[in-house]
Amino acid sequence: MRLTDEQKAVINENSKKILVKAGAGTGKTEILTRRIIRLIEDDPTLSIRDMAIITFTNKATEELQSRLKRLFYRKWKNCTSIAEKKRFRYELESLNSCQISTIHKFCRAILDEIGPYYSKDVLFSPNFQIKPDSHKKAIDDVFEIWIQQKKEQQKSIEHLNIMPIHKFKEVVSNAYELLRTKGLDIAKVIKQTRRYANLEDPIQRKLKIELIELIEQVYEYHLKLKYHSLDIDDLLEYCYKILKENPNILERVKNKYRHIFIDEFQDTSLYQAQMIQLICDDSENAPSLFVVGDLKQSIYEFRGADTDSYSKIEKWIKEKGVVLSLSTNWRSEPDLVVFVNKIFDNIKENKKYVFYHDPLKPRKNKTKLDFSKISEWILCNGEESQAKKVAEWLKNELKHKDANNFCLLFRKNFEMRSFIEEFTKQGIQFRVVGSGDFFNQKEIIDSLKIIQYLKSPYLKQYFVEAINTIFIDKETDLQNLYEKIHSHLDTFTPAQTLDFIYKFTKIRERSSTQVYANLIKLKQLARKLSFNENITLYQFAEWLSAMVQAGKDEPQADVPKQESNNYVTFMTIHKAKGLEFPVVILPNLDQSISQQALNPEILYHRDKGTLEFSYEKYYSQAGWRILSRGYDEAVSLNQYHTYSEELRVLYVALTRAKEKLVFVGNERCPKDKICYQNWIRID
Repeated sequence: MRLTDEQKAVINENSKKILVKAGAGTGKTEILTRRIIRLIEDDPTLSIRDMAIITFTNKATEELQSRLKRLFYRKWKNCTSIAEKKRFRYELESLNSCQISTIHKFCRAILDEIGPYYSKDVLFSPNFQIKPDSHKKAIDDVFEIWIQQKKEQQKSIEHLNIMPIHKFKEVVSNAYELLRTKGLDIAKVIKQTRRYANLEDPIQRKLKIELIELIEQVYEYHLKLKYHSLDIDDLLEYCYKILKENPNILERVKNKYRHIFIDEFQDTSLYQAQMIQLICDDSENAPSLFVVGDLKQSIYEFRGADTDSYSKIEKWIKEKGVVLSLSTNWRSEPDLVVFVNKIFDNIKENKKYVFYHDPLKPRKNKTKLDFSKISEWILCNGEESQAKKVAEWLKNELKHKDANNFCLLFRKNFEMRSFIEEFTKQGIQFRVVGSGDFFNQKEIIDSLKIIQYLKSPYLKQYFVEAINTIFIDKETDLQNLYEKIHSHLDTFTPAQTLDFIYKFTKIRERSSTQVYANLIKLKQLARKLSFNENITLYQFAEWLSAMVQAGKDEPQADVPKQESNNYVTFMTIHKAKGLEFPVVILPNLDQSISQQALNPEILYHRDKGTLEFSYEKYYSQAGWRILSRGYDEAVSLNQYHTYSEELRVLYVALTRAKEKLVFVGNERCPKDKICYQNWIRID
């Protein structure tokens, strides 16, 4: 790869604190790895073991390690000096044990090295397990106790006049997760909310008091559960708090690393930003800091990404070090780069949203631009199916192009369903990558129906449901299956039962690659459950039923993309971050921004530091709502951030394409509607 002047400047800069604003497709991973090699080349005392390299995902970690391995191998192979050859062999061997990881694993490594630690706010032991759903146990236990106490005290519960118990529990869970994800001081939010509750009308005041009373009890109970296990988000919080309150431990961390690299810094959280400022302060022994980020690609606010924290770090680095830029897009066709720039130039800043657009430079300047070659619209009327129109368009394209060239990017998982059904009907091979609606897939629900029939064949309902599944063609097939397997049901594990069903019905021969991959994943989940808890088929059916009913977020099975396979790819825009495809198809562009995101039931008031609510009365006509006093103001503040993030999501989607963008929308879309279609249109 031939380097540009701006890329060379990033690789060779020697300031102690550096932030690189790297736009989409500018080769940031390549520059990051080359900088690491350059530093090791220039300093004989420096090793990869002296560095902490922090990535956003495990997949990014693997990619970084793979690139470094190739570069170190090349250096080792081409060295003429025996000493240099020995040195780079050592670096090559050190890659598997050096600190290249996500921020959570980085924090876990620090905590494990610290060993058992106890203070007012933190109790930690390296023996603690990481349990991602421990807060859910806290909510379940506290909720049950709290409801029982109210009954014994003969006190009415205002929330239950508006919603059923299961809905109330969901509200409390959402509120607690909201506070934890944002890294907020929960005790402080409870105090502020209780204070402002006194200004509410009587019903709203009671609702608010009930809500924060439960959250407070969940918070205290959850702290007790942490005596044995932690949530993954606790790793960042504990690490930051320990480093802040214990100077000796902070010094140990500073002395361990000479360089800290952070990729995808726009997705940093409040705790991560504060922790990095502690470790990389102005002291002489503090590690050098190199961060790469692009505020335009910050799309993980729902996971705690905090654009304000990024902006503060950028300002801090600008004062103490240097801010550089990578602005030439090497991924996309030059016409496509100019086209995307034009789209965002047309989106003016206003009171509803903001997008700080730093235009990307095309890899070469062209005097004549032809947007018709790099963009196309598929417009439907109100009655037409977008999935059907896209499938028909693609079938024509696939006559002269491989399916691997095409990727459909969706805003939400549920949007894929109609496309999956249509592509299956039309016989277009596809693979779903990273979709979180595994338990909503027909093959998984049909597996549950078959199992329910096998354990209760005398119930007519189960018999009728089992006949109408992908496994069964006619009634006799179901009867034959039961005759063959019923004597084994008490001895087979759930995984063995599924395996027998798959083989007996020959489902592999009659399924798409994606469907069969999902069925295999279900069998693997059953095996894992049996291994951990030794469950029966009845218990497995109960578990699977609960997962299906709750719509548990679980990715569909990945279908490996091999050279011999030729699939159109389906994935969400979030999953596509960092990836690229020749042709990107964006369906459902006429859809409004999610009302659940714009007007959530529970909301944090950014200015007052309180929790606010808007409840729809479960038992009355649709549209009847009861709002807390500060809700509308909180919504106004929240919507600005929500719309702004939607613009950043759109930017990520558009910059995945290498050759062409295909837009799918509605020819009757109102021009005043805030949606992707109107943001994109430049005519």
